[in-house]
Amino acid sequence: MAVDVAQQRRDEEARLRALVREAEEMDARIRAYLADRDNKPHPRHQEFIERIQNMRIDPNISNRYLETLLDNLQWKVYHLSHAWRQLWDNAEAVRKRQSGHLRPAEKNGLDDSQERTDNNKRRIYSVDRLWEIQQKKLENLGQNPDAENREAFVQRIKQRYGQLASEKKPDEEIVMTFDKQSRRCTLAVKKR
Repeated sequence: MAVDVAQQRRDEEARLRALVREAEEMDARIRAYLADRDNKPHPRHQEFIERIQNMRIDPNISNRYLETLLDNLQWKVYHLSHAWRQLWDNAEAVRKRQSGHLRPAEKNGLDDSQERTDNNKRRIYSVDRLWEIQQKKLENLGQNPDAENREAFVQRIKQRYGQLASEKKPDEEIVMTFDKQSRRCTLAVKKR
């Protein structure tokens, strides 16, 4: 019987140490998922946190050493869970900010030299960057870039974006183009 309890304690110790490694790996999985949600699996960290916080040592094999290992694991996961929540909140804030950003078109004379990133995905520009693009385009055409002030531009672009966002289909995206008639940048919908 004593040998059996000793083996169960060794097994429990190994399980607790494996969970410590899993907690450390979870941090990497969360970061990978937040960086690339389309290609990385959801880390299921909430289930992991609950499982660890609800763990108990079998009273038949419990000793001070195993209880200390479990306490350390639970504290580690408790502190990591706060860091993970902060990571998640920060990533969500970035996503919300980016959802208000627009993608410039690759044509119509816009500066597309920076359009593609190294991994061939489109960059997302803020309204500030779109303002700069319009200013540069007007200067290149010999037009007065001050014909429309920045506040009016931002208001016009945001209003147009809201209108197009509610109408566009899933296979379409909102892009900025230069309207030669009005001599200013505008937004349009195009197929991806």
